[in-house]
Amino acid sequence: MFRLFSVVSLVLMAVFSSVAVSAETNREPISMKDPQQLIEQASERTFARFRQDRQLIEKDINHLKVIVEEELMPYVNHSYAAAKVLGRNYAKLKTKEQKAAFFEVFRRYLIVTYANVFTLYDDQKVTYAPAKDVGSSRTAQVKVTIIDANRPPIKIDFKLRKGKKSGNWRAFDMVAEGISMVSSKRTEFNSIIRKHGIDYLMTKLDEKAQQSVEAKVKS
Repeated sequence: MFRLFSVVSLVLMAVFSSVAVSAETNREPISMKDPQQLIEQASERTFARFRQDRQLIEKDINHLKVIVEEELMPYVNHSYAAAKVLGRNYAKLKTKEQKAAFFEVFRRYLIVTYANVFTLYDDQKVTYAPAKDVGSSRTAQVKVTIIDANRPPIKIDFKLRKGKKSGNWRAFDMVAEGISMVSSKRTEFNSIIRKHGIDYLMTKLDEKAQQSVEAKVKS
């Protein structure tokens, strides 16, 4: 399951991570009004950012956290994803302060998780299925395929949700070969909550969020 999460996380970064190569490029901001367009435009800029920042990453691998926070997280609805991951356990967060605290620790947990997966980057390519009209729906799926010389092509469905007030689309889940990241994390977190409670889960997520990025050997 961890390997699958690593693979789909890599795809997530391939399609969402780079908003702009640098401040000096003066590129237009990526529109969040169309889910397909959001993914396609972001992916076109991703690999240039990897190449540009390669020396910074080699000097300090924790620079990956900076890239994730600045470039990836604006396109991830971490609050909605956190609530979906908790499922029925979300009701155990009784106050606005408790909910805000969990959303924040989950956001920081995602940052270090995605930063660790960033170490697997090796010039992967992404292709897209034709866009579908979502009409008035507030949810959408964008189908992509990751092309990697080291493994067979992987088909991923990105789930996105449209903000009620902003009208902006953000990703909240990925489904790879029928397995949802949100569902798999819900199973993992539910087991921890059942045994130790939600405060323990938050403590563990906070501990992971504070860890340094670990370099991985690409296979």
